[in-house]
Amino acid sequence: MNVKAVEQAARQAQDDPSKARQPVALGGDFQTVEGAAQFRATIPYPGGKVEFSCDFPPPLGGTGAAPNPLVYCLWGGIACYAMTFALEAAREGVELRALRGTITTEVDLSRALGVSDRPPVEQITWELDVDTDASPKVLEDLRDLADERCPGAYCMRNVIPLVTAVSDGSP
Repeated sequence: MNVKAVEQAARQAQDDPSKARQPVALGGDFQTVEGAAQFRATIPYPGGKVEFSCDFPPPLGGTGAAPNPLVYCLWGGIACYAMTFALEAAREGVELRALRGTITTEVDLSRALGVSDRPPVEQITWELDVDTDASPKVLEDLRDLADERCPGAYCMRNVIPLVTAVSDGSP
């Protein structure tokens, strides 16, 4: 973890809040090839790009040819949380020998199937298994920092306005 880079970015953001803003614009294409994953995108990142594919599970009309979109959201959440925990540990000088994040939940497909108004997920549990010499108190303090600072945790706990739009693709 490059703590110096983090501290420098924090100073810059404190001096000029616009320095902490990173625009995100992602897109992908629905695939019409029989048996292929239903949606595909090339996602850029600072070191290159990676292709993501996703497919609904068979009960929702997919073939299960790739992870479903919700799995990416759930995995992204625990990845963000674990990485935030590791970052805060590094900032506090706590050495981690290993860190494993696990997300557990139960998904109810009935809303997506149009047969209920129940929420798709009622609770999500993020658990971190940490190999360190730090005390339980230090680990709890780091957990509190991760809870407070993790962008994924914020998005899960707070309503964020969602705007949707559809166009016919004509000029």
